[in-house]
Amino acid sequence: MWSCTKWFDPAIDPPDNVMAVEGLITNGTGPHFVKLFMTSAYGDRARYEPVEHASVMVKNQDDELVVFFESEPGIYLSPSGFTGITGDTYTLFVETTQGESYQSGPQTIVPGISVDSVEVAYDAIVLPVQDAFGQVTYEPVNGVKFFADIDHFDEGAARMRFESQVYVQYVLEEKEPWPDPDDPDYLYCNRKVILDRSVNVAIPMIDMPENTTLRHELAFMPSSFRFYEGSDDWFLRMIDRRAIILHQYSLNEESYLFYRSLHEQMSAEGRIFDPISMQLKGNMICVSDPDKLVLGHFEASSYKGKSFLLNPEPVTENRLWLHRREDLDYLVDMPGSSNCILHLKPAGWIYY
Repeated sequence: MWSCTKWFDPAIDPPDNVMAVEGLITNGTGPHFVKLFMTSAYGDRARYEPVEHASVMVKNQDDELVVFFESEPGIYLSPSGFTGITGDTYTLFVETTQGESYQSGPQTIVPGISVDSVEVAYDAIVLPVQDAFGQVTYEPVNGVKFFADIDHFDEGAARMRFESQVYVQYVLEEKEPWPDPDDPDYLYCNRKVILDRSVNVAIPMIDMPENTTLRHELAFMPSSFRFYEGSDDWFLRMIDRRAIILHQYSLNEESYLFYRSLHEQMSAEGRIFDPISMQLKGNMICVSDPDKLVLGHFEASSYKGKSFLLNPEPVTENRLWLHRREDLDYLVDMPGSSNCILHLKPAGWIYY
């Protein structure tokens, strides 16, 4: 078939760079944070710019103020010792050096359900795999699936979102031992890795009976995932132990609707019943100019953190079990960072 074509270049009216806000306080130990950045306008190749030297504070229902301090450009942390209280309601206030004022909607910390049971299953799922030449193919990948059993989950229960990380301890060996080839140097390292950056929200099934146990998938850990940082001078000698670190946030209704919309858009695959992509509606407004666009969401949630230790290596289909351990979140500061010590095992090293 033949047809005529005509170029059509629609005019657009892109907005200026706008404020983007991300904030979280919980009833867990801090520090809690607020991130302030300016987005890049359509067609602008510049990266996001942090909003520096702003006045950032949180007020509760009794008008008690907590002032956040700037730890690095655009990142504001709560003072030491501040902890949110379950049942209290918090509002975020921001004022920039340009005199613009922003405010969140009120956020109440609701009590949550404790997830005490995490189960594992060995499985294979299809994932994108990149080869040494940068080519990406979709192949079955073996690994471990983690599930949370949520008891008494019904329409009236608080909704939850989860963040899953893997704690790994491993040993690196020097590639070219010197001066004694029979006595090479070893680096003992531990590391935290984010398994999945998607938004993981527990969504109840339609017509779910009262007091039901919901089995919710948390994350997938490929068996061959490279947990360690590569180096020209070192290579992986062995992975010693792995554990899953689970962060559970119980959401109020407003935060749940925000994260559910975000989850649905990020998990859409272009199918006919997938939600239409649209701008997410957060809970931030510009008080000094009500018509000014502002993006983002300030969240106040109850928090529970748990760690579950995997069996000693190797982790295979026939060697797979978990047991609860004390919190391991403190062993490494940030996901993606490694803590390595020459000849010595880092503090908190898990022994058999």
